[in-house]
Amino acid sequence: MSFIKYAVPALVAAQTAMAASCGSTDSTITIASQTDLDTYATCTTLKGDVEISSSASGDLTLSGVTSITGSLSCTGASNVTSLTASALSSIGSAFTLDGLTTLTTLSFTNLSSVGSISWTALPELQSLDFTKGVSEAGDVLITNTGLTSLDGISLTTVGKFDITENTNLKTVNVNELTNATGLINFAGNMDSLQIILPNLGTGTNMTFRNVSGVSIPSLETLSGQLGFWGNTFGNFSAANLTTTGDLVFDDNTDLSNISMPVLKTVNGGFQIARNDKLKEITFPDLEEVTGAIDFSGDFDSVSLSALTEVKGGFNMQSTGNFSCSAFKTLRENNVIRGTYTCKANTTDPTTKDGSSGTGTSTSTSSTSSSTSSDSASVMNVASMPALGLAAVLGALLQYAL
Repeated sequence: MSFIKYAVPALVAAQTAMAASCGSTDSTITIASQTDLDTYATCTTLKGDVEISSSASGDLTLSGVTSITGSLSCTGASNVTSLTASALSSIGSAFTLDGLTTLTTLSFTNLSSVGSISWTALPELQSLDFTKGVSEAGDVLITNTGLTSLDGISLTTVGKFDITENTNLKTVNVNELTNATGLINFAGNMDSLQIILPNLGTGTNMTFRNVSGVSIPSLETLSGQLGFWGNTFGNFSAANLTTTGDLVFDDNTDLSNISMPVLKTVNGGFQIARNDKLKEITFPDLEEVTGAIDFSGDFDSVSLSALTEVKGGFNMQSTGNFSCSAFKTLRENNVIRGTYTCKANTTDPTTKDGSSGTGTSTSTSSTSSSTSSDSASVMNVASMPALGLAAVLGALLQYAL
């Protein structure tokens, strides 16, 4: 009996000590070496945050642990060459890596759920060893890495998806992604980058810069902006898109065809400018634009046969010999409510804000059609995005062409 009397409290104390050694909620476990990691090999769950010190170096392996309730972070550890956690399946909060300039291996073969991902300045990291694939994450930010693909990022939903300055990134194919609740942004990656989001059906804002292909065949609605700047693809199709916020095609040098056959509503401004190979513009189902229409370039024909309302202004200028007659009628019938300008065969077409509407200078005979204006408020799409997106576009000014 006396043995039990003393053994039970001792066992409880040992269990308490073991639990304490696996961290606690709202605490931080600091790792400076592999020896530190080894002390947690008997833990299946680490409670709180795990922070790898900037002084850590070499190959680091976290064994046995299947979950971290808080964050996993490592900042400024320029001598860490690999991070491995083969059993880890979930990170409750942020997974942050910043400034690991010699990291070549990131092996998390069972990881499927993270609170968010923020990876910055990992120039030697070329691939991910994420066999199971991360299917659950909030925001994902990957900037200035050596990654050639995002294989292992297998998201079904995401908040912000911001992929920038990864100059070796060749393909992004997130097959299972169906919804994005924040900004999807690609900018400054490899010029030949192909972006494939085959099952994305809904989203908020999507912006693409300096890419060679965008495939979004299932996209149906965007509550915010869809914008393309400085891309090199020849064709763009959004076969199922019916509604979007601001819609912008600006300075896409090889763009010769835009196919959006069921687009009905643009809740914002609609700009097409400086796409010199785009000769025909057709949006057969477009009915409503709540901002301005601002088309300028070298196009020869424009068809907006279903248009019933443009709440903002209307600016259409081209070196080509398109007809303004249909749009003049829309203006006279008050379908176009703001300032109206329509010019065909003009030598120097301009956008609504007066900037050049073509990517290269041209010399053609100038023949202007009717131009008129009224006192209606006009949203200038070239300089003002849809209401509520100013902060988003401000963050993207660093990529402006």
